[in-house]
Amino acid sequence: MKYSILVVFITTFFSGFSVAQTSFFSVSPKVCVVSEQQGFCDLDLQFKWQLNTYSDVCLYQQEQRLQCWEQQLSGQFNYKARVQVETIYSLINPHTGVLIAKTQVEVQSAHAKKNRRRLRSPWSFF
Repeated sequence: MKYSILVVFITTFFSGFSVAQTSFFSVSPKVCVVSEQQGFCDLDLQFKWQLNTYSDVCLYQQEQRLQCWEQQLSGQFNYKARVQVETIYSLINPHTGVLIAKTQVEVQSAHAKKNRRRLRSPWSFF
């Protein structure tokens, strides 16, 4: 009896693991470049996702729900976003709260750093 429960548990664990491994979730573009004058950028984000089994899923930006789908295998969504800092987008099952997949939009600065680190100490004679 103990062994059959253990086998069922292990089978369930690894089957869920394989589903999570093969799900697909992407956002494009992945990088936002901000200028010195403007501390943010406006992006037209395109999300694409695909799962192994039909499921209810919701797309979240950090903690904010953007869109939900019922019993879908794949989907896409276009979203206009104003990005200032690195932002994480997640696909979550709304009934269980299980994270299915996540991706992020990175923020990079367009201006070069003006201060450079000295390679030698100021008191060096060489």
